[in-house]
Amino acid sequence: MSQIEIHAVKTEDDVMLDFAFFPPRYVDDFIFVITHGAANSFYASPVWFVGRELAARGFGVVVTNNRGHDWVTHNFYDQRWLGAAFERIEDGVLDYRAVFSWLEKRGHRRFVLAGHSLGGLKAAYMQAHHPHPGVLALAMCSSPRLPDDKVWVWEKHVEILNRCNKLIAEGKGDELLMVEMPTNTPAMRGLMSAGTYVNKYGPNAPTTTLNFAERIKVPVFLVAGSGEKPQLSFSIDLEPALINAPSVTRLEIEGADHFYTGRHSAVADAVGTWLGQFRHIQAGR
Repeated sequence: MSQIEIHAVKTEDDVMLDFAFFPPRYVDDFIFVITHGAANSFYASPVWFVGRELAARGFGVVVTNNRGHDWVTHNFYDQRWLGAAFERIEDGVLDYRAVFSWLEKRGHRRFVLAGHSLGGLKAAYMQAHHPHPGVLALAMCSSPRLPDDKVWVWEKHVEILNRCNKLIAEGKGDELLMVEMPTNTPAMRGLMSAGTYVNKYGPNAPTTTLNFAERIKVPVFLVAGSGEKPQLSFSIDLEPALINAPSVTRLEIEGADHFYTGRHSAVADAVGTWLGQFRHIQAGR
């Protein structure tokens, strides 16, 4: 495994993000750029363990924070409140762009865009609406259906949504709520602003990947564990919706939960096997 490097970048809207970089063997190798889900961080989430395993297999890897790391954070540059409680999904594009720019300055030009859980939905949003020319493929690891009309208590969701829209109308969109989530996701209780709840879970939210899946035009990898039924169900439904992707590979990891407890190697094996095809297209190797 290459020597790990810890770096920080500033996005174009002045958000500070930390990340770990495992350099590839060759400078022209692609870099697997993966980010975490809601309220996690690059070093305290499944992406850290899977990223390290992929680096040990010789891949160039970036495991990065996005502005939704931790529930609440205070941005260094402008004193803005961020974190999962205040983020807007569309701004995840700026987070990925900052990392890609940092890599490009060091001679790297090819990327595989990836994310775990909510991070995978952010990656899909970027690839659909603001594709980067250097992205070869997209990997969505255990991403959920949002909002999930199959497993959520919908009446509870509508009640929360109405409460949030009322606060927004009163000019209180940044007011924090302790939300009892209408779902069986790992975060049963969520601390978030009214504006963020509507952004993530409202009608036509940027997290509703099925609404724009046809805009994704690169190879896609979908993986979920057998122990995370909502995410597995979403991957099954998303596969046929990706009608313009050159290829879609969907895998189920037996015995894996949402955090891949005890199954990080199995997930890394699956991702690494899929990534191998992009190594083969590089000239001379």
